Amino acid sequence: MLAPMTPPVSRRRLLTAAVATPPAVLLGACGTGPATAPPSGVDELTVPTPTPDPADFVADVDNPWWPLVGGTTRVYGDATGRRLRRTVGGAPERVGGVPATGVRTEAVAATWGTRALPSERTSWFAQDRRRNVWLVGGTLADGSRWEAGVDGAEAGLVVTGVPRVGDGYVRLAVPGLAAERVRVREVGEVAPVAGQDLEVLLLEVTTGGPTRDEGRPRAARRGEELLARGVGLARFDEPGATWTLRGP
Repeated sequence: MLAPMTPPVSRRRLLTAAVATPPAVLLGACGTGPATAPPSGVDELTVPTPTPDPADFVADVDNPWWPLVGGTTRVYGDATGRRLRRTVGGAPERVGGVPATGVRTEAVAATWGTRALPSERTSWFAQDRRRNVWLVGGTLADGSRWEAGVDGAEAGLVVTGVPRVGDGYVRLAVPGLAAERVRVREVGEVAPVAGQDLEVLLLEVTTGGPTRDEGRPRAARRGEELLARGVGLARFDEPGATWTLRGP
């Protein structure tokens, strides 16, 4: 299941782009394309995978693009002033047969005014020995939760240990939910993130396609995620909003 990794592509500095800069501006600052990487990383992984092998996984999630330290809380805001809070759980629990760390996302109620609050949700992430991070479970709208290997749900890939431009993979493969696919757009830029200049990773996320139980397509929706080295999720799109890291 695991393959050797190669070094990341070259770094280039963004002098004017900020985390909230539109994607076209962020990408427009690029110079020549990155060096071609030989086959590695995602190439020999089975994605999605229905039954993660516990022998391949470790307890901690310390991939620099998606670090999860128990008790860490971060706040994200949108253009209207609303806030979301993401909190990393404590000790790992067994989800999908492997040790996984939960991340709870909830609205900061005082910032939403009279607008309806989104449901609180939790996602569980697990890391393999090559520092690939997998999505192995999550809560559903009715309060129940799905787990990889149960009722047809599979573990999807969140980010590889060494991301490469052009890599593409499935992140969400759960019956009844729209599929979610990721493609790496940029690796190694430097941009302001919550007051710091950090190396960033830009992902294109496509949600849609046929659901596993209905067999008919849903309209595809494209968004983006920006990950910062040593921080993790710095910006992400949801229907009707772009959420940007504001601070702890």
